[in-house]
Amino acid sequence: MQSTAQSNKSADEAPTNAPIRNAPDDASNPPLPSREHSTNDFVIREGFPALRLPHPQTGPWIDGDEPIPRQTFWADAHALCWAPAHLESFRDDCRTVFSARTRDDDQAYSAGVTYFCPSQMPPRCALEALALDIFRKHTEHLENGVMVSEQSGAEWWTLVLDDDDSARNQTTEQKEEADDEGDEVGLHFDADYGLEDQAPNLLLHPRVATVTYLTDSGAPTVVLNQRSPPPNDIEKKSLAGDIDQGWLSHPKCGKHIAFDGRLLHGAPATFFPELLRTPSPLPGNEPPTKKAKRAHQRITVLVNVWVNHCPLDAEPLDDDVCQQLKTPWEGRGKTDSDFRPPFVWNEKLDLAMSDNKTVPVTVKPSLNDAAGEEEVVICNRLVTAHYNASMEDLHAASQRAGLVALTFNQGALSLRVGEEVHSGTEEEQGSSED
Repeated sequence: MQSTAQSNKSADEAPTNAPIRNAPDDASNPPLPSREHSTNDFVIREGFPALRLPHPQTGPWIDGDEPIPRQTFWADAHALCWAPAHLESFRDDCRTVFSARTRDDDQAYSAGVTYFCPSQMPPRCALEALALDIFRKHTEHLENGVMVSEQSGAEWWTLVLDDDDSARNQTTEQKEEADDEGDEVGLHFDADYGLEDQAPNLLLHPRVATVTYLTDSGAPTVVLNQRSPPPNDIEKKSLAGDIDQGWLSHPKCGKHIAFDGRLLHGAPATFFPELLRTPSPLPGNEPPTKKAKRAHQRITVLVNVWVNHCPLDAEPLDDDVCQQLKTPWEGRGKTDSDFRPPFVWNEKLDLAMSDNKTVPVTVKPSLNDAAGEEEVVICNRLVTAHYNASMEDLHAASQRAGLVALTFNQGALSLRVGEEVHSGTEEEQGSSED
């Protein structure tokens, strides 16, 4: 999700020396505030809420290299271990929360909502415990004073998608209730869209976006090194152009990935399909049972790490939903000496070192057989992603490994920015999907 001129493709570019304030019509960069400042000051720097200096000397805000995010993209296939007795109940909890957030607007819970756990909030359920654990894992290295705890926390939600095989076996009514494109998730930025509603053209992003996989099924997450346009790019021209780098992560239970929260990402299953681990069912076989269908769901827990800002529209999970969740959690007030947590982190986990099993793949454009294009609404603009490599090459890249570092040769993948999409015409892909 970003702020530099031109393409803003690289998340490793040196940041500018001045923050961008939330000023109505001032595209210039105002000076840093004086040392006489309030903890309620709202300063934006390179698309992020600014970090504070732990020991202010020249000003209250960090102005230079920042300690978070630590890497543009990070992954570990064995980050978490689930207790066998609780894994299925945890998946059921994900389904319950996903069902609650996708109800009709006239029912108890609105569609597409995300939830928020303030950093100092005791977790009430295993899902909140995981969200807060992820937040702490990604912020525990920060010096005291860099983060204002009262203004920080974990935005989280769950996503339960059927793969194409199970989607084909659903009834018409089931397909209408679910994503009718199976496990396809359009390209999008994670941002505080509630804030953007109040301040158009201002996209404020989480420091770190994360995906934790609960199953081995479904399309890979694709992260591209494309940042969102800066506030003064009204026509979103900086979105247009070639993409030169990306990362592809296939689902694996216990896998955890994290990336710069300003980056464009999604799960474009048409172009990068599910990793084939087992042969497809033979023609004529009986339809899969309900249990088999559930085994082929793509279940993920999405957590955005917010530092020094809380997204406006994200609120704690409703108590009624929390009471429906099945996975035991010690925070519910039950004292049980035999309690064992439903998940544990790999003791060798190192968030400063990414998985060394990443396979590099170069994708070249095809002169005569381009794979196709995908239209999505990004930043209130109709954006067309042109996949100019052949479909065969894209599918081959997706099948190379569970974790792939993509290099796109010039013209292999490009974005074209079209007309503005007005509110109510077509909904923008937001942080509610991943």
